[in-house]
Amino acid sequence: MLRLLGFIAFSVLLATPSRAQDVREPAPRTEAERNFTLGQMRLFLQSTQVITAAVATGDLQTVAREAAARGSKATPLSALPPGMKAKETPAWAGMMAGTRSGFDELAAAAQTGTAPIKLVGMLGETMGNCVACHAAYKLTAE
Repeated sequence: MLRLLGFIAFSVLLATPSRAQDVREPAPRTEAERNFTLGQMRLFLQSTQVITAAVATGDLQTVAREAAARGSKATPLSALPPGMKAKETPAWAGMMAGTRSGFDELAAAAQTGTAPIKLVGMLGETMGNCVACHAAYKLTAE
């Protein structure tokens, strides 16, 4: 459901006539919070690259390991900069939860030997949350 909402939000933003103007919602963050968020985004991209390469070679063990590394248990709340969690809107938190649970589902599917083409589809669906979030929000200085 969260993925569907993210996709809908993304689609609405794409349909907005004024693409020259940045209409994304500001997400004010301190420098530490911004650095943490950008670091998490890089980890998602790095894992996506490793997962894609592993699927191409049929290495489901690596797919499962990398996907689990980005799943819901990957980053404990204690790792977040103080006060950052309180700044997350319900929509932001929902997209993040959808992304993390998508990686959890991908890890579980790889562990059970799901067909590689299905794993690629699952990864693409999970990345829809990333795209929706980037389309909806922009990090701004606090």
